[in-house]
Amino acid sequence: MATRSLSPKRIQEKIQRHRHAVMVLAHQSAQRAIKARLRGQGVRLTDVTAKDISIQARAWFDVHRDELIAEAEQVIATSPRFAYLSYNAQTENEPKSITSAVQISGAQ
Repeated sequence: MATRSLSPKRIQEKIQRHRHAVMVLAHQSAQRAIKARLRGQGVRLTDVTAKDISIQARAWFDVHRDELIAEAEQVIATSPRFAYLSYNAQTENEPKSITSAVQISGAQ
């Protein structure tokens, strides 16, 4: 099967999507950690505003940044849900044929 090179723009788009997904997952992990800590302290989450949880999660993220990002990278690398983020900087499969099944069968 023939392959083609990715354009620099396409490579950059995939890299940006990957980085964004990593940061989103890392921030979600920070929020889960804060919620678990609050539950462990006996605090009901309904008694805490989303803003307060977000502020605490940002602080948690700042302290644990490297480990949260590494965990998110691992999730993206191993989960089939994130297969669309994988890329090969050199090649990509040839696009699907634009010839319809009717044209291929020779129907008129």
